[in-house]
Amino acid sequence: MLRNYFDTRTKLLDEALKNYLNYDKEQPAQLYQAMKYSMFSGGKRLRPILFFATYEMLMQKDDIELIKPFLSVGCALEMVHSASLIHDDLPSLDNSNERRGLPSCHKKFNPAIAILAGDALLTKAFEMMTLVEDKELAVHLVSILCNAVSTRGMLGGQTVDVLSADKQVLQINVLKYVHSKKTGALLEAAVKCACACAFVDPSVTNTLSTYAMNLGLAYQIIDDILDDVGDFETLGKEPFEDVKNHKKTYPTILGLDKARKLADKLLEDSYKLVKNMKNNGVLVEFVTMIKDRLP
Repeated sequence: MLRNYFDTRTKLLDEALKNYLNYDKEQPAQLYQAMKYSMFSGGKRLRPILFFATYEMLMQKDDIELIKPFLSVGCALEMVHSASLIHDDLPSLDNSNERRGLPSCHKKFNPAIAILAGDALLTKAFEMMTLVEDKELAVHLVSILCNAVSTRGMLGGQTVDVLSADKQVLQINVLKYVHSKKTGALLEAAVKCACACAFVDPSVTNTLSTYAMNLGLAYQIIDDILDDVGDFETLGKEPFEDVKNHKKTYPTILGLDKARKLADKLLEDSYKLVKNMKNNGVLVEFVTMIKDRLP
């Protein structure tokens, strides 16, 4: 079910992304090439797919036609994610030479172009939100995305992550803060955007936000575990980068066994939050898909 859902929605999303990033005849050519290189390098499209699935669930119908008026929102979420990865890989941050089995943007082009490509995608994302026909809703969506990206979200988490490197002792609550902001905030924004588009009760938004935050934390814990056990095929980049960058992770603080148990608990909690919702099949399978990554 999830594979077919991903395939059909990803195809529609990618067509929209290609249309919105159709800069073949514009200058500066290298900047646009870098943007498209990062956008179409094999990403899973988890954030826009989560947005689509949540919206369709709330509208009580699996219908691809429902999401077409909000394709620009899905594009915006993916652009922000791609921008964050471009910047994360830079030598001054995570210093990663590979992403999804390909050279990172700064290796394919150069660090300056990579910085500018990330900035351009981030800016383009907010433009995408303004394309929603209901302009009052569009402003609300922009606000949700701003909060997810801001010093209260991704940027704040990335900053604490950078400042925490090389520390001999790191409290688990600090690590949770980093991952809830760096990874969880944009997943949470995806479901919040869906809730805004469906005009649901705030209690539903809160429940689904917690579901998404748990997914994000579990996903990051599993990434930490995969980096620790050296799984290049799953990571799509060289393992042991956290060790190389002197970063504390869930396995280094808790140990592998406790880290696995924590990821399991977060995923079980996510499942419990949506198990009684109608038309919840894709959201339930999201939990299973992430759990299946756990080595």
